[in-house]
Amino acid sequence: MTQLLTTDTKGLNLTIEEIVSATNAIIPSAGPFQVDVTDPAADATGQNGAITVTPGSKDQTTPTNFKPSGNGKTATITIKVTDVSNSLTDSITFDVVAPSPPPPPPPKADKMIIGLVPAP
Repeated sequence: MTQLLTTDTKGLNLTIEEIVSATNAIIPSAGPFQVDVTDPAADATGQNGAITVTPGSKDQTTPTNFKPSGNGKTATITIKVTDVSNSLTDSITFDVVAPSPPPPPPPKADKMIIGLVPAP
């Protein structure tokens, strides 16, 4: 499962490959692609969710980008892509997660012991 930290500043870019199953050959496609995003953290208007989406071009030569919205919300995001030219579809999910808290500081000394040893 792909994860995106709520503190990430670059985000994730969408990639699309179309494949011929019989030969596993990758076929270039110019779409147009329809990208549908489900962000369960968004409000009823579809705003203020866990991510901000910057749409790419219809052919995805400029990819769609997904960044954390900056509000600290977490969610599992679903992306569904349809190639309108041939009705192929696929979907993927990723989690927007909070970063792990930093480790606690090392303990501070609260006692000292001194001693004496013979000089060499």
